Amino acid sequence: MDKIKPLEYLPELYLRAGGFTERFLSIFTDIYRGLEEKIDTSADLYDPELCPEEFVEWLGEWISSENMRLFPDDKKREYLLAAPRLSLYCGTLRGLRELLELYCGAKVFVVECYHVKRYFSSCKDLVRLYPGGRFTVWILCAPTKSRPNALEEIAEAQLPANITAKIKILTNITELNNYCYLGVNSVLSGTRRGALDGKCALNYVHLGGDRQ
Repeated sequence: MDKIKPLEYLPELYLRAGGFTERFLSIFTDIYRGLEEKIDTSADLYDPELCPEEFVEWLGEWISSENMRLFPDDKKREYLLAAPRLSLYCGTLRGLRELLELYCGAKVFVVECYHVKRYFSSCKDLVRLYPGGRFTVWILCAPTKSRPNALEEIAEAQLPANITAKIKILTNITELNNYCYLGVNSVLSGTRRGALDGKCALNYVHLGGDRQ
C-alpha cells in the first residue's frame, strides 16, 4: 500500500510548510493506514479458506449451521465451503447422502423402505436386516473414525420429523446374510474355470440384473 501524503490534500499554503506540519499529520496517517489495511483484508474473514481459526466457528454460527459443531476441526472449513450447495438439497436424499459422506470421508449408502420392500417376500432375512417399516431409512457406511451418534444426529436434522434413521457400520469381515455387500465389504476372489463335472452350481448363482 502506498504511503498516504496528507499534505497533498491541503491548500497550497500548507504545502510550503513541510517540516513540523508533515510530521504532525503523519501520526494520523499511520493510524488510518492500519485501519485501511484491515478494511482491505476484511473480506478474508468471510472466506472459510482464508479466515483465522477463531473465525471458523463464528462463520458456522453466522449461517445458522446446526451440523458444523459435530464435524472434526480439520473438516469444518470443508463443510463451510460446501454449505451453500448442500442447502439447495436440504431435506432430500441427495443432501443427506452428500452431508454424511462429507463427515465420514467415505461412500455412504442410504436405503429407503421402497428399495428393499419388494424383496421381502423372497428373502425373509431382509425383514430382519431392515426393520422399522416405511418410516425408517438405513444408513450404511464403511468403518471410519466417525461417531455413530454424530451420524444419527446429522441424519435426524436432515430428515422429516416422522422418519427415523438407523446407522449400520459395515465391517470388513464378510458375514453372509448380515449386511454383506459385494464390492463394499466383500469381494470375489480365487476364480477358476467352470467344468461340467457334476460339482458346479452355476445354475444357482445369480449376480445382478433381474431373474428371467
